[in-house]
Order: sequence, then structure tokens, then C-alpha cells
Amino acid sequence: MIKKENEIKIDYFTIEGTPGGNQDWCTDFWMYLGGCAALAACDLSICLAKNLGLSDCCPYDPETLTKKQYVDFSMVMKPYIHPRMGGVAKVSLFTEGFGRYLNDRGFDVQFAVCPGESSFEEAEAFIRDALKKNLPVPFLLLRHRDKSFKDLNWHWFMITGYDVRNERSFLKYHTYGEEQEIDFERLWSTGMYRRGGMAAIQSIRQRA
Repeated sequence: MIKKENEIKIDYFTIEGTPGGNQDWCTDFWMYLGGCAALAACDLSICLAKNLGLSDCCPYDPETLTKKQYVDFSMVMKPYIHPRMGGVAKVSLFTEGFGRYLNDRGFDVQFAVCPGESSFEEAEAFIRDALKKNLPVPFLLLRHRDKSFKDLNWHWFMITGYDVRNERSFLKYHTYGEEQEIDFERLWSTGMYRRGGMAAIQSIRQRA
């Protein structure tokens, strides 16, 4: 993990040389079409096992995870955060479903949530605090007026880093097996009435 005054970058995972998971690997029709929320939960589970040592969060070894195992894991997560018409379009659908998964794996968990209606200053404080736990932050973007964000519309992706350069905040994020960078304030200012938001693990405890 990199943690400097103006930079935080978590330890993320790779799968057969690919940075993070990739929805395109999914062979199930609904997971391929709209499984991004379930895959976000898989990715967070992998990091809970890899970075915090909570191995029961993930059914496979995060250090040797294969593409096939990742796809198999996605089908384990599917009943908890199942793709649907209209998508998993509320942060609460993610936290409720993922909470049930973790509970079934023997964990008590609490989530922190930053609704899309929050100010940019609140969102920036949220992301900094969340990333300091060395865990990625699932981000839901619904619609954005800026057409340059069209590939992220109606999509869940993982925030894995934060950086400040020339008084601008940037995020590193992972989706579709790639690491990208984006201007945080531009991303957050969707210009739309209906917004998504972010979720983060606030606390997690394995039951005896």
C-alpha cells in the first residue's frame, strides 16, 4: 500500500497477470450483461482476504486466483447481488446483498455509505478514509452529462487509489481488467438528478 500526504494506493490483486477481474470473462448471460455489482462484491471479498487476512471472505486463494475461479466465484455471489432489469441501481442493494454474503461466511460487517447527493468535499473525505483501510471502494455511477464518461454509465467499478496533483484530485479505478485514472470532481459532478454513490467497509469482525 502507498500512503503519502497526497497519495493513497491500495494493494490490489491480479488474475493471471490481469489487474483485477473482468466482466467479459463471465459465461453466464446475466453476469456478462449486468454482473458488475456482484463482481464488485467479489473484488472486495478478494481484497478482504488478501489485504486483511480474512481468508473466509473468499473461497479461493487470492494470491493464485485463476480466471476460472473468478468466474466460479461470480456465480457464488450472483444470488446475493443478482443482475436485474434496471441494474443494481441503489447502493443499498449492494450493501444488503453483500452483507448477507459476508454473514453467511461467518462475518459481522458494517458499511459506510456516501450517497451521490453528497458534496464533493464529503466524497473526497469519504474516499480518503476508506482507502486508508487498504480496501477498494465500490463506486456506482448512474448517468453523467459528460459524454466522456459514457463507458462508466450505469456501472459499478472499484476505486483503488487517490492522488492530488496541481490542486486537482484524481482517482485510480479498476474495471474490465484495466487500471484507469479519472478526475474525481468531474466524475462526482454528474449533473443529473438521480445519482449513485459509494460504499465502503466500516468494520468487519469474524464470529467465533
